[in-house]
Amino acid sequence: MTAATLHDSAGLRLMRRLAGVAFASRAYGLLLPRKAPLELPHLPDDPWPGLPANADRLFQGRFLLAGIEVVSPHAAPWAMTAAELKLDAASFAAWAAALHDFGWLRDFATQGGDMARRMSRSLVVSWLDRHDSIRSLPWQPAVAGQRLAHWLLNGHFLVDGADERFAHDFLLAIVRHAAYLQHAARLAPPGLPRFRALLGLAYAAECLPDGATRYPHALRDLVACLDAQLLADGGHASRSPSQLFALLRQVTVLWRFLRALDPERAALLQPYLDRMAPMLRFFRHGDGGLALFHGSAEENSAQLDLALELSEARGKPLTSATLSRFERATAKRALLLLDAGTPPSSLLAGARPHRGLLSFEFSHGKDRLIVNCGAPQRAGGSSGHDWAKALSSIAAHSTLGLGEGEPAADARVQVSRNELDGAVWFEAEHDGWGRGAAMRHHRRRLYLAAGGEDLRGEETVTGAGGNPQSAVLRLHLHPSVHASMIGSGDTVILKSAGGQGWRWRGAGGVVRLEDSIYFGQRDAGGGPDAPRRCQQIVMAGSAGTDDLTFKWALTKIGI
Repeated sequence: MTAATLHDSAGLRLMRRLAGVAFASRAYGLLLPRKAPLELPHLPDDPWPGLPANADRLFQGRFLLAGIEVVSPHAAPWAMTAAELKLDAASFAAWAAALHDFGWLRDFATQGGDMARRMSRSLVVSWLDRHDSIRSLPWQPAVAGQRLAHWLLNGHFLVDGADERFAHDFLLAIVRHAAYLQHAARLAPPGLPRFRALLGLAYAAECLPDGATRYPHALRDLVACLDAQLLADGGHASRSPSQLFALLRQVTVLWRFLRALDPERAALLQPYLDRMAPMLRFFRHGDGGLALFHGSAEENSAQLDLALELSEARGKPLTSATLSRFERATAKRALLLLDAGTPPSSLLAGARPHRGLLSFEFSHGKDRLIVNCGAPQRAGGSSGHDWAKALSSIAAHSTLGLGEGEPAADARVQVSRNELDGAVWFEAEHDGWGRGAAMRHHRRRLYLAAGGEDLRGEETVTGAGGNPQSAVLRLHLHPSVHASMIGSGDTVILKSAGGQGWRWRGAGGVVRLEDSIYFGQRDAGGGPDAPRRCQQIVMAGSAGTDDLTFKWALTKIGI
């Protein structure tokens, strides 16, 4: 299987359902190990800093996960349901997975101290008391694999100084998890879920006394899983910079652990780091954060730096990522990133792939100017707003929309790159607005001058079929940018956070400034979604029998 053919077959889904029944049976439980090892000969170290602020919240019984806070001061909310919490299914599943995968142990370990240790052990014990039976979401292979990995990564913190009863029960849970994942991991949905399941098994193979003989193919299976979702240019099949970052982080930690034990096995992971790290650099703006394509957030620039440093992969970013279908143009301090592909499948992108065909982002130095709107942490709706749905729409991206609909999922995209004397320009087109008699295409031309202070665009809607439709070009501005219209209504003056001045001019449509929303920045303390208000430049017209063309230019000025 390759990233190009990644899919979740009907046969695999049927096997998953049947296996779920078998795993939940009493007979399967009797097959799991009943004897705990005396110790774990090897344990990995977790280099990622946690959030002490989140540990403080957990002490108070505030479980803030996946953008949702659940307050349960007297006991961990292991058994709470979506109905009790008044959450939609998608939001609850994301919150519950984050609760049951124990990733928050890192926050306690970073805070340190006896109280943090005791609280962590207490939560592990309460989980074990409730989840002896393998059923439902807590035992989904991806969740169980992440839980096992997090337990082992925080093994020193949990076990050092613990009483014999805790150590025994904890180590027994580890061997039972590993035995279960040996059967269940390959049944996880392709992509990151299967990787997460196999990651736990790979750690168990290295940490358990007999792990190498019990699970001799764990690392091989993990490598095959990476092959199935990583493209040759280093991009992830989801086309999401944030998912690429998440994968790089986890592969890097395992690689460093293996390198200390057996450099030959660690070498199996080296090629993936060498591909992923340059691609992560590809998506970084001058402020150090990531571009907002396909559900990504800016992410924490210090953690991005740490991931790249720990990976020890020094490769430079490509200019054209032809397999990941992105283009990158730089001119002095300017950076232009263009989405030159189609949305990933819902299997890889979640329930709602982002359909921002031909969207782009533009920054100058540390100032982001034109952006996409990003995505919420919360997977479903909240307070009357289904932000996940709204932000996956074409209107939440810096590109052109037609009518009230969304472009076709099977749209064909073509992009050519041209360079001359330091200037870069793209000729791009997609047919997502219909084919045959109702054919309408969006043709986009973007030109970045060699000095990096002159960006020009031309947007054309072609095709003569059907009734006239409204065509709307949206250029979303970063929240740090202040915009005001001047003159005859075709000019917008922008002032960036760094004090730079820019003039935007448009022709061929009605220009206006509208409010927008930005979900690119996550709360540094692990808080819930904090959407920021921003502005967008909108140019509107009617696409009828004749071609419709908008022209615009963004030029740096002194103010």
